[in-house]
Amino acid sequence: MKKITIREVAKEANVAISTVSKALNNTGYVSESTAKRVQDAVFKLRYQVNANARSLKAERTNKIGLIVSYINNPYLMSIAKEIEETIRSIGCHMILMSHNDDTKQESELIQLILEQQVDGLVLVPTGGNKALIEDVQERGIPVIAVDRLADGVVTDSIEDDNYYGSYEAISYLNKLGHHKIALLYGHRNHSNGRGRYQGAVDAMEELGNPVDERYIRQGWFHEEEAYRETKEMLLLHEPPTAIYSCNNTMTKGALRALIEQDLKVPEDMSIIAFGDREQWELITPKLTLITQPMKRIGTEAASLLKNRLTLKEVYEPKQIVIKPKLEIGESCARLNTNKEG
Repeated sequence: MKKITIREVAKEANVAISTVSKALNNTGYVSESTAKRVQDAVFKLRYQVNANARSLKAERTNKIGLIVSYINNPYLMSIAKEIEETIRSIGCHMILMSHNDDTKQESELIQLILEQQVDGLVLVPTGGNKALIEDVQERGIPVIAVDRLADGVVTDSIEDDNYYGSYEAISYLNKLGHHKIALLYGHRNHSNGRGRYQGAVDAMEELGNPVDERYIRQGWFHEEEAYRETKEMLLLHEPPTAIYSCNNTMTKGALRALIEQDLKVPEDMSIIAFGDREQWELITPKLTLITQPMKRIGTEAASLLKNRLTLKEVYEPKQIVIKPKLEIGESCARLNTNKEG
């Protein structure tokens, strides 16, 4: 017989998951009518409370799981550092793993984390494994999604406004007179990839720049893929005049391709990137960026987790969205109209 989850009880009773949890565990206020709806749903669906999960939750292990996409990504490692420093203040230790944007690896790692009986999980989701992430929550383990949303699952989360950031990037290039703008995007398997892609495409269409498929290139958030795609574009009969790269890693690949072709930034090609400033400090010319506040994201992710571990009251998941900022450097030039024509 299929195992009934707390999510299905909440749906049947037409209440939030946290309300079901409060009603069943007698924590926090639930009205009599709502409590009755929950009990009726429990009876109808034959839901059984997981006593093992309750007992496990009662025993703190002081271990926190952190699963990121790529362990060699400086941005994510900076976030990890902020999280580690905060959880140490409450006597916890961090287990760090990476899934390389592979849903199967993510599934295996989440199960390994569960075997460690962690008190909480901070996750950069792949966009898959909905049922498994729900299972983690149903065990009473708080899940904090960082940088991306866990598709189909309501968790505490903190992320950039990726759509807004991409729209700003294209708008800035448009103001400088660029109309042949290349979009170097990662993929659309998760929320930040979709947001960055769609924000750029919508900006192109709404600002009167026709979307040219020759300039829409998928780099999979990898340096080598971005390098190859950029090199192909540079060899087109009509190459773009500007490139918008959707993350730091792909930007490295794009810059390598420009250097190999002896193209200068911004004289021969303007470039703007979505990313943090820290790893570009020694690069000249200074890159124009849609900046990610990595310290704030790491600190607030850790604070969300700390509250879940230390506060007794039950409350609805918090979703925090931070608007990135356009930081103008020296890598974008106003277009010489003779150049594009």
